[in-house]
Amino acid sequence: MILESAILYIKPGLASEFESAFREASGVLLSKKGYVSHELNKCVENRDEYIFLVRWSGIKDHLIGFRGHPDYKLWNASLEPYYTRPPEVKHYIDIRIDSREQAEAELTKLLIPESGTDSASHEERTAE
Repeated sequence: MILESAILYIKPGLASEFESAFREASGVLLSKKGYVSHELNKCVENRDEYIFLVRWSGIKDHLIGFRGHPDYKLWNASLEPYYTRPPEVKHYIDIRIDSREQAEAELTKLLIPESGTDSASHEERTAE
């Protein structure tokens, strides 16, 4: 399972219109292969900021299946006019039930380069 997060920065004064457009555009997600669920949350400290969370069966369902589908252009076109800047999109895997080794193996399978300040390099970990 993949959790996609997107921080959305909305133009001041357009929050209500954005929320309406988002509700309408959200229908396009429901029919996409690998789609599991989604939610939109409004920031308490900054009322023009939102976090959009989508659960996908796999990362390819989002990056290839959805983003490669013509519906993605419609989705983007209906919401883009409200953004002050492009959304900050990241993908996460659930490691609560998996060990660190399993999580790292999953990241390697997904071909996502590791990031962060972990002191051991990927080569050192795979040599162990």
